[in-house]
Amino acid sequence: MINSGINLHELGKEFEPKAFNVKEGSADLCFIIETSLEEARKHLSSLDIKLEQDIIKRTGALGEIESIYLRDPDKNLIELSNYL
Repeated sequence: MINSGINLHELGKEFEPKAFNVKEGSADLCFIIETSLEEARKHLSSLDIKLEQDIIKRTGALGEIESIYLRDPDKNLIELSNYL
């Protein structure tokens, strides 16, 4: 099963972290992954991909999650998460 979420920010009332270039219609993507965040972090590090934010607890659509954040090549915000 693949899970994902799209967070829409109201212009001028964005929450952190947010898209790099905020403008009307901008969004960030959240993917619920089966791989542990520690393993995902190690893999991203091996590819020299820098995290925007290390593991942090958040509230997801279905309950408490832990997430890491990174940017795609176009500076979009990508959240990788595990439900707790």
